[in-house]
Amino acid sequence: MSSEPILSQFGRFIVIHEESFEGVGLSSNVYVLKSLEGFCIFDASGHPDLLSFLISAGIEKDRILGVFLTHGHYDHVTGLVSLLGANIKAFINQKDRSLLESYLGPREVSDISEGISLLEKIGLKALPTPGHTPGSTCYYSEGERLLISGDTVFADGYFGRTDLKGGSDSDMKASLKYLSALEVKSLLPGHGNYILDGGSKAISLALSNANYLL
Repeated sequence: MSSEPILSQFGRFIVIHEESFEGVGLSSNVYVLKSLEGFCIFDASGHPDLLSFLISAGIEKDRILGVFLTHGHYDHVTGLVSLLGANIKAFINQKDRSLLESYLGPREVSDISEGISLLEKIGLKALPTPGHTPGSTCYYSEGERLLISGDTVFADGYFGRTDLKGGSDSDMKASLKYLSALEVKSLLPGHGNYILDGGSKAISLALSNANYLL
């Protein structure tokens, strides 16, 4: 199986598109933030050997500072198999730890609170956004007006499923309402296309859709 990734780049980010991970079923986009200190990874795809894709994308293993997960579903966490095997630190909202371990078994994954100082160094904040899962988390850069949204909200104005275990209609609507108050230009979701302009419009549309459908 090829580990040649489908890439795009903008600003500080390298995007490994979910289509890169053929043969593993459902996967996710992976976002790599470049900084002077090294690289931070956001989500870990559905491929157990994500590390090979990162190396093919020019990411030096020894300069990966950590991987931050948006939630615990298998299509976002399976790549931890290779990352944790390389002693790369991973962070997740602890409300999703049991979900992650239902796919991967017990793993040395830290609570997001332990990664706050690292996020601050790269100019991001972790925002709890339950609804798709209890521990769903978005990552926001106020300076760049950029949101890494996982499966909470997508660029087409729709939102993540709430009918899976741990999902909540009311939490999803509350999370979308919270996100709609942010100024978002670039929206980087877990699936599908990302957009570099119009993020707030997509979030507002998702909130309208959620209020109508849920």
